[in-house]
This record gives sequence, structure tokens and C-alpha cells, in this order.
Amino acid sequence: MIIATCSRGLEEIASKEAKEITGSEAGKEGNGLIYVKASWKKAFRLNYMAKTMNRIILLLSRGSFTRLEELYKVARNIDYGFIESKQRFAVRFSRHGKHDFTSMDAERIVGQAIIDSYMESYGKRLKVNLEEPDVMIRGFIKENKYWLGIDTTGDSLHKRGYRAYQHPAPLQTTIANALIRMAGWDEKQSLYDPCCGSGTIPIEAYLYGNKVPNKWRWQSFLIWNLSVFEQDRLLEEKLSIDGMERNDELKLYGSDISPKHIEGARKNAARAGAKIKFFVEDVAKTSFDYDIIITNPPYGKRVSSLRAASKINSILEEKILNASCKKAIIFTAEQSNLKNYDRKIPILYGKLWTYAFIYE
Repeated sequence: MIIATCSRGLEEIASKEAKEITGSEAGKEGNGLIYVKASWKKAFRLNYMAKTMNRIILLLSRGSFTRLEELYKVARNIDYGFIESKQRFAVRFSRHGKHDFTSMDAERIVGQAIIDSYMESYGKRLKVNLEEPDVMIRGFIKENKYWLGIDTTGDSLHKRGYRAYQHPAPLQTTIANALIRMAGWDEKQSLYDPCCGSGTIPIEAYLYGNKVPNKWRWQSFLIWNLSVFEQDRLLEEKLSIDGMERNDELKLYGSDISPKHIEGARKNAARAGAKIKFFVEDVAKTSFDYDIIITNPPYGKRVSSLRAASKINSILEEKILNASCKKAIIFTAEQSNLKNYDRKIPILYGKLWTYAFIYE
């Protein structure tokens, strides 16, 4: 089985995407974690195609525990033959809940179990490299439950690799892609972001609509270091997925009051190969006559004051309610002056709770 990480609140959308990619059952495994009942062979496909997930992990073990010594026993009983003796490994844990140990304690205990298990089975002592490991073992602890697996991704998939221009507060690509799916947008509809910043939402819509894979950093996936996969087979699958990519002209638009950000958005779109119409415009003056509106207005450090954020929200909601759009989403952590939405979905963005306010 495979598990994958995603932003908390996006488990349903990530599960649906995983099922589309693999054809296998998928669902919520925990907060920010989904399961995919697919063979490990589907791992490359998920890494290369998934747009709402962060990491793809081959599940080695999962269960309940009460003490770290139990985790040691679990890890000690796993066969690590997928690690070559010359390779170096690392262990990373994410921990949520109240425990009498830290994430580093769990990493140390499981790391030692891996070394001991390998020595017993293969007569060689594995070496550790915490900075650039060949093989990464990922662990998750949520209250009294644990998951242990092999990271096939490396750097999170939200780091697409197409950003030539860095906005001071960019929207995470995986969340942008999830918002597009949440809106039910399809390639026949027009989509507009009136606060587009560096262009993430329309760029992600282009990638989604044209089935563009994660082609900017596929060579850095950790899956290439795993001997359980034949590299020729992985390359064949990559070429097969590449053949699905389209280059259709889509009705995608983005505007921002900042000429600097619009220039940056154009650079990012060019790097992504995305054809999008960007223009400089004040959100208070622009037209909202598009099928789908999705936007992430400035809030927090991106605006000068709470009053400014509230004013932007008020303008956005009024224009959405008076427009002919089929659906609109305002994604923000600032809830003031947003009152007439139909639904709101909480999404954990880093350590900040944000919300997708949906107008239908």
C-alpha cells in the first residue's frame, strides 16, 4: 500500500486525485494523510502526476504503540533489503499529540533499529547522512498511532520547479490546484484570479487542464535511488505519461494591482509553458464576468493593516455576488467582511488555519 501527505483539509480532494491517477481505492488515513490501495509500482505515476499531494510514501508498517521501545521492535523486524549497503539513509518523523518523547527521539530509535536489522540480515553497517540521504525513511506519529514508510519523493511536490519569480507571500501550488478542483472548473470554462500575485492559480489551472506532469524536477525524486524499481521501467512510464500532455489554448486570466507581480507572473507562466493572459488592474475596477473566480487576496503580512484586508474582502464579495460567474472561491485567513458565502472549508496552511469561502 501507498500513503501520501497533503495539507490538512484537502484529504478528500487528494484521495480523489490519487484514485484518478492509479485507478485504486484511496481515502483519508489521518489528518494530512491519505491511503492508496495500490501496488508500489504506482509510486512513480503518483510522483509525476499528483498536483494536490506533497509526498508519496511506500508503507512499511502501521499500527498502535505506547512506548518508543515498541517502535524499535517494529522497525527492527522490517527487511531493509531495498537499501544497498553503499547507500546512506536518514529517518524523519512528524509527530502530533502529547508524548513523553520528541520527534528526534523517534528518529534516533528507529534509525538504530534499521542499522541493527541490516547488520543482522546482511552483515554490514549502514551509514547515515542526515543532509542528503540516498534513502529517506518517513515516520508519522499521531497520538498512539504510527506509520512508517519509504519516501519516494524527496522535496515536497508543492515545490514544482517553475517559479522564476518569487512572490513575497506565494500561494502553495498544491493548495491552488485543490481550489481549482474544488471549484469544479473544466477546460471549457473561463477562470480568473483578480489578485493573482505571481500567477499560481491560473498557472496551476493550465497544468491541470492540459494534463502537464511534474516535469521540472522529476530526476530528483528519491524513487530513482530505490533498487526495488527498474529504472528502464520508470523511464517507460514517464514517456507514457508525457504522451498525455496537451497544449490547448485555455481561457485563463490573472490580474494584480502590482506591475512587478504581473511581470513575475508572466515569467513563471513562461517557465511553466503556460499560456495565460495577465494584466495590471485594481480589483475594485476589474470585471468579474468569467465562469469561475478563484483568488487568494492579500492578508496578514501581505497588507498594511487588518482594515485593508477587510476592505479587499468586502470588494471581492460584492463583485462576486453581482457577477454572472458560476462559482467563486476566496481563499484567505482573514474572515472579516465575508458573510454571504455558501460554504467554507478549513485548510491548514503551514501552521495557519485558512479558509476556502465558496460562492455557488
